[in-house]
Amino acid sequence: MSSWEESSRSRRPLTDSGWRDFFRSLDGALSDTTRAALFEHSARIRRAIEELDPMMDRYCAQTCPWCRDPCCTASRVAYNLNDMVYLFGLGLALPVGQTREHEGAPCRYWLSSGCALPRILRPYVCTWFFCEPHMERFFEEPACVQRHVIQTLQEIRRLRTAMLALALPHLPAPWCEDVVP
Repeated sequence: MSSWEESSRSRRPLTDSGWRDFFRSLDGALSDTTRAALFEHSARIRRAIEELDPMMDRYCAQTCPWCRDPCCTASRVAYNLNDMVYLFGLGLALPVGQTREHEGAPCRYWLSSGCALPRILRPYVCTWFFCEPHMERFFEEPACVQRHVIQTLQEIRRLRTAMLALALPHLPAPWCEDVVP
């Protein structure tokens, strides 16, 4: 097993086979009650992300094509355990695998024109991270918009934390051995 696979599954990317194994394990481990709660939380998170999407797309269109160091190329952007539980709860077709096929590889979903994935399927860091040019635009927004965005991001975080707490007792040990609830 490579260091890539041995690494913490909550903090480091999985191989594609580990990715598929995780979702099979989660699917087989959940009670109907827990599954329903995860689906409800994921639906609420999805609606919140979709609400932020037009603003984020606008910021990206204004800045990313000219960026010399796109955050999408950062080697540590990856799905974490919270992201994967959320994706499971969406009940949609999953991305083909982790953001990178192996350690050090570029994000498989990044294109020169932007991300190939809809925002609701991206790692959460791709939603909440605002680079400096994005922050400049954000600070130009009316205060009520800024407050709403911050509240929305806080609600997403609260729901993600609740989802992980629901899923952890059902996950086999290898998937959650170093997770701090």
